Amino acid sequence: MTTALPLAWIPFINPLYSEVPHLTAIWLLLIIPLVVAISVIYQTVRRNDLAGLALGTLWFSIKVLFFMALIAVVIQLLFFYSIHYLAGPLN
Repeated sequence: MTTALPLAWIPFINPLYSEVPHLTAIWLLLIIPLVVAISVIYQTVRRNDLAGLALGTLWFSIKVLFFMALIAVVIQLLFFYSIHYLAGPLN
């Protein structure tokens, strides 16, 4: 019995970590170039002149990454305390 190869990569069936195992430790760092690219596009569309594009992009990227990290910490704390509350005190 032979299986046909898919025409494209299907992320939910073949996740990236099964194809490239060494990327599992650093996959979250891929958000940095994504945020910078989105920041450049946002600043380019928003500004009339491109004089302060680099500084605006840097500042916007820092704000987005900071608030994403803050939201991740808040979600982690809510998850931890909700599990602790539902499970009761651990002895």
